[in-house]
Amino acid sequence: MKPVVYVVEQERYHPEEIGTRAADILEQERLSIRGKTVLLKPSFVYPARPPLNRGINTQPEFVAGVARAFKNLGASRVWVAEDCLVGPSQSGSLAMGVLPLLRGVAEPVYLQDEARVEVKVADALVEDRFLLPRIMMEADLFVSLPKLKVNMYATVTLSVKNHIGLLLARDRLSNHHYNIHKKIADLYRTRIPDFIFTDAVVAGQGQGPMHAEPAGLGVIVAGKNGVAVDSVACRLMGYEPHEIAHLVYLHEKGLGPLELKEMEVRGAEILASHSQKLKRPVTDFSDFGKSVRFCVGTELACAEGCVGMIRGSLDRWLQSNQLQKLRGYTFIVGKPLAKIPAELDPKKTIVVGDCAAEHQRLGDFIPGCPIPPMALTYLLTRKGVIGPLNARLRDLGYGFLAHKLGIKVR
Repeated sequence: MKPVVYVVEQERYHPEEIGTRAADILEQERLSIRGKTVLLKPSFVYPARPPLNRGINTQPEFVAGVARAFKNLGASRVWVAEDCLVGPSQSGSLAMGVLPLLRGVAEPVYLQDEARVEVKVADALVEDRFLLPRIMMEADLFVSLPKLKVNMYATVTLSVKNHIGLLLARDRLSNHHYNIHKKIADLYRTRIPDFIFTDAVVAGQGQGPMHAEPAGLGVIVAGKNGVAVDSVACRLMGYEPHEIAHLVYLHEKGLGPLELKEMEVRGAEILASHSQKLKRPVTDFSDFGKSVRFCVGTELACAEGCVGMIRGSLDRWLQSNQLQKLRGYTFIVGKPLAKIPAELDPKKTIVVGDCAAEHQRLGDFIPGCPIPPMALTYLLTRKGVIGPLNARLRDLGYGFLAHKLGIKVR
C-alpha cells in the first residue's frame, strides 16, 4: 500500500485553524489516539521571538494547533519536548512564547533535563547507539513537527533531520562532518515517528539553519512515512529528494519512497501551485570580500563541520552589514593548507578545528571535530567583537536560572 502524504493550504499562523486541519488529517488516517500519551518534537533551535524566527523555528501557533488536535481527539497527555542551541532547554520555550499557548493543552518537556536511555541501531552506517530521552522512547505516539528550511550542514531540515535535536549537545557533535547524513539516518531509526506535521506555512531559505530568511509557502505537509513526507517537502522547496543523502540512505533501507509515483499525494495540485525554488545556503566564504581572510584546507574542510560552524557564526555579521567589526581577522580551517600568509596578526588569527591544529601557535585555537556551534561566537565576544543578538537576554537569563534551580517553567 502506498504511503499517503497530505499537502494542505494554511496561509497564516492561527492555532485554531491549524488544529482543525491537523485533526482532519488525523481522522482521515484513523490514527489511534484516545487514551494515548503523545510526544511532539518541534524545532526551537534558536531562542529568538517571533517574527524574527519565522523562517528558523517551528512556530508556537503551529505547535499549539497540533497539540490541540491530539488533545481534542482524546490523547491522555500531550508533551512538547525540545532543547535549545543557545542556553538551556527552558530558554527556547521562553523565547518562542509557546508556553501560554500550551496551558491546558500540553506540557513542556525540557530535553536537557530528561533521563536518558541507550538505544542501539542494527546495521548502522556510522553510529550504532544513541542516548535518547526516556520519555520519547516510552510515549505511545511520537510526532515530529519540523520547520521546513534549507540547512548548510544537512542540505535540508525536515522530519528526519529533526531527530538531531533529541540528542544532548555533546552527542550532536560526533560525526557532524562528512558523515552527518549517515548519522542522521542511523539516529532516525532509533524511533521512527508515528506521524509528521511539517511547518511550511513560512519556510526558511538562505543561510539556514540559524540565519534562514522567511519564505512564505502557505502549506502544511503531513503523513505517517517520514521519508515520503520529506520527499514531498523537498519538492516544495525546489530540491530533488535524491540530493538529500540521508533520505537516500533510508530509502535504500526500505523505509520509504522518494518518487511521487510510489506514494499517494493528497493535495498534489497544492504541491504544484505552492512550490518554490528556495534560495540555497552559501557554504564557502566567497561573499565575504577582502576585509576578512580565510585559509582553507584543500583536501579536508567540511561544510558539514568546521567550515559550516565558521559560516554559521559569521553570517550574523554579514547579514547585519557589520562585517567591518571583523576587519583584519584571519580564519584557518581544514588541511592541508597550500599557503599561510606570513604577516598574520596573532590577536586577529583564529585556528578552527582539529584538522588545523598544527597551526594553533599562529593565534587563538578552537579544538574539535567539529568545533561546538557557538564556540567561535563566544571567542569573538571575549575579544570584544560583539555580534547582533536576536535572542532576548531576559529569555536566556530566565532559562539559565530555571535550569540551575530545577524549575519546570510552564
